[in-house]
This record gives sequence, structure tokens and C-alpha cells, in this order.
Amino acid sequence: MRVRPDFEHHLLTLLRHRPVIHLPSVKRLLGLCEQQMQSESHSGWLTFWSLAAHYFSGLQYEPGREFTAAEAAAASQVLSGLLLREQFNPEQDPSALNLEVVNHLLFLDQADVITQRLVNTLHVCATEPEPAVLESLQEDAYRMALLAQDVSLTAVQQVADALASQLARLRAQRVVVDLSASLQGAQEVSRLLHQFAVGNAHVPQENVLAALREG
Repeated sequence: MRVRPDFEHHLLTLLRHRPVIHLPSVKRLLGLCEQQMQSESHSGWLTFWSLAAHYFSGLQYEPGREFTAAEAAAASQVLSGLLLREQFNPEQDPSALNLEVVNHLLFLDQADVITQRLVNTLHVCATEPEPAVLESLQEDAYRMALLAQDVSLTAVQQVADALASQLARLRAQRVVVDLSASLQGAQEVSRLLHQFAVGNAHVPQENVLAALREG
């Protein structure tokens, strides 16, 4: 896999700069992921490159912030994927299973960071949100929906989409509102992710979805 040396170089540069997010490396890595998506035909690998692209795109969120240990954990799954791609054989079940595990963990590592940030931020500003905070929350909810779409996790995608739409409406209203419905939506995403992590597929709670859609 000829892309691996360039990919590894920029990824290791990114990790060496922690806790600073090295944006030149992030942009180069995002570009490499997008290139691979254009040339990839295997569905499992398309999922991997899309998840990796979301990861690097998310590191551009709020320039100047700290590159956390939780975010950096996902980089190990990207590295595992690069190594696996070099020897991948879709006809061999163990190889296909390894790819499924990498994608599963790469999704969960990113989803956990986003949902914790959503829940914690909404706890803090549940009654007095600021426009800038609402914008960042909306972006996080939208990113969560895209990640869930990558792994066909419909329940999480539904709630995250509804949360992003609700936050967009609240931003447009430009008034201070109670964000308790938003907080419940973020907590519902977290609950569904925990169920997914242990192998259970659940449907979203209708009362939570209804509150988001009415808010």
C-alpha cells in the first residue's frame, strides 16, 4: 500500500505534537483519506476511510484547543487499519473480521468523545446557552449523525439528526431557552451507543425524539 509511508509520517507527526493539534498534518491526513475513498471499492474499507476522514475533520474543530488523550486513542485504530490494509484479503474470514473490529473501535472512540462533550456542555449551559455554544453543539450533533451513518447505526443517527435540527432552530430563534430536551437527546445518544458497544441494537425512545422535534 503505497499511501502508508506518507500516512504514517503525518500521523506520527500529529501525535508527537500533542497536546497541540498540528493542523498541517491534520489537513494532509484528511486529504489522503479522501483520496483513498475515491479509489476504494470494498465496502468495509470505504467505511474505514470515511470514519478516518471524520476523525481528522473533527480535529479541526475549534482551532487552538487541546488534543485530548481520548481523541488520540482513535489514532491507534487508524494505524491498525493501515497495517491491516497492507495484508487484507477479503476471501479470508479472519482478515475481514479484523477490519470489522477496527471499524467498530474507530467509530466508538470518536463517538464517545463527541457524546461526552455534548452531555457535559449541555449540563453546564442547560438554562443559559450562548449562540457560540449552540453552534458548537449543533456541529457535534451533526458529526455524530455522520459517524452513525457510516456504520449504519440508524437509531443513533435519528436522535443525532433530530438534536442537530433542534439546535439549529434554537440558534435561529436567538433567545435563551431551556435545553433540557437537548440534554435528554444527548443522553439518549450515549445510552444507544452503550447498547451498541455490548452488541445490542435498540430503538430510540419516542418521547425523546418527539421532544427534540417539537423544540
